[in-house]
Amino acid sequence: MQQLNIRFIQIPRWQIALGAGLLIALLLTLFILALGIFFLVLPIFLIGGALAYFFGGRALKTRPTPNDRVLEVDYRVIEPERLDKDRNGGSS
Repeated sequence: MQQLNIRFIQIPRWQIALGAGLLIALLLTLFILALGIFFLVLPIFLIGGALAYFFGGRALKTRPTPNDRVLEVDYRVIEPERLDKDRNGGSS
């Protein structure tokens, strides 16, 4: 049977604190960089969106025709007697 050798290493607290501090500084730097890029690109998107909104985008605008408001449906007329019969559970 094979024996498993486990070796524990101890890292001093100051090294853990230094690593955590460096990690926090790196994350904060990346956050500030991403925020700066966002604020640099945001006005470009806002101006482009406003221009597309006011001066038309890629979609062609068509004028509505009178038939655009007409709904074509199939319907059937139900007699009031049948409606009452269905409401009462089918027995009358």
